[in-house]
Amino acid sequence: MKRNKMILLLIVLMMLLCGCAEQTASGRAETTTDTVPEILSQTEYLLYQNVFYNQYGPQLEGKETEKRGVFGRIYDAFSGRDRYYVWGCLDNTRCCDWQWEIVPKDPGTLPPSGSLVSVRGIFRASESALDGYWIEDAAFTTEARYTPAQTEINMLTLSGTLERVQIQNILYRQQVFEGKRFAAYGRIAGVGVLEDPYYNGSWQIPFSSSASSPSIGAMVVLQGTVKGGTFSDCTLEIAP
Repeated sequence: MKRNKMILLLIVLMMLLCGCAEQTASGRAETTTDTVPEILSQTEYLLYQNVFYNQYGPQLEGKETEKRGVFGRIYDAFSGRDRYYVWGCLDNTRCCDWQWEIVPKDPGTLPPSGSLVSVRGIFRASESALDGYWIEDAAFTTEARYTPAQTEINMLTLSGTLERVQIQNILYRQQVFEGKRFAAYGRIAGVGVLEDPYYNGSWQIPFSSSASSPSIGAMVVLQGTVKGGTFSDCTLEIAP
């Protein structure tokens, strides 16, 4: 019975992936936004978990797929390349998220990180993908173009998981990010220490600011400059 349920679940997931390719974003007029859209999908989260943790990826290899979510961009200093994603969350707690890496057909026409997009391409396994799979030859439809903050590393436009990846790059490839302007969000772990917004023990990074430090656990937004693997000269705001 358990095996039958697993087979049925796999069939449903494959139908979802293939079915999504038939639903295009054409006809939606592009708008602008100064807030990062909130995209919630239990179905997409289930599919993501099964691909990356339950070995369903090979069943989807070579299939055309379409994803709708927030566009995110990180710099992978370990590989020396930009990486692009479409992401969303399970629910409005935002602690459980999903993100599909994409290889754009035309990188020169990408919207700002934080924009609402639909992406259509081919699901492939690749050793060059950060987690082993990505969506190749991806065409973009931008539904809402985000107006970004004046920063070089805008982690406010990333899921919690993608922010963690970018923070790890900053901590372990400090020279690459030295002097760059950034924006980030997280919890206060102590005086002058920012940590993962949702999970204990995931990451911490020191920061300096002339603002009074909120209480431990407060969710904040920092903007400043990366110096020596720390966040320096930061403005600090309580996160909305």
